[in-house]
Amino acid sequence: MIRKAIKEDCDSIAELIYMIWKDMELEIVQKYSQAQVMDAIRKSQIDSHYRNHLSHIWVYEVNEQVAAIIVVYDGNRENDYEQQWCHLDLPDIVLTQGTPLPVMESNQGDMYIESVATFPEFRGKGIATQLIRHVLEMNDQVTWGLNCDVTNEKAFLLYKKLGFSTEEEKALYGHRYYYMTYQK
Repeated sequence: MIRKAIKEDCDSIAELIYMIWKDMELEIVQKYSQAQVMDAIRKSQIDSHYRNHLSHIWVYEVNEQVAAIIVVYDGNRENDYEQQWCHLDLPDIVLTQGTPLPVMESNQGDMYIESVATFPEFRGKGIATQLIRHVLEMNDQVTWGLNCDVTNEKAFLLYKKLGFSTEEEKALYGHRYYYMTYQK
């Protein structure tokens, strides 16, 4: 079942976002413990309108358990959302550039799919496909954008199958990504 995220989902969402940030090798996961980072992610879902705020997240639930998430928002507001990190009560977390994701990832004018993440035990069941289709159908009058790590061939093939096309290659946080867009 696909539904909007609620406060009770915060722990599962934080775990999935942590996995993504760890793969991205962000400064925050290199400098701080997993517990500290996950606590900060939980706060960012509720205490400020950060990019990972609950209002931007859809979950796929299996047997009353979060199996996967998708984080989406208006790419034109990405920087505004990122700056909300600075309003969180996180006195023990100090980052060189002030926030975990200081680089603009989306292209202006796009609705941005920031994250799609599935717990390992639920992978290969079409859940990510269903989540992506769900958000694409929510608004088929816009261009949707996302970044796909150039080394993640499974994700790349999924996005291509769903109708995304590669627009450009971007360097983000020491990794290379394909910026892909979808327009109905």
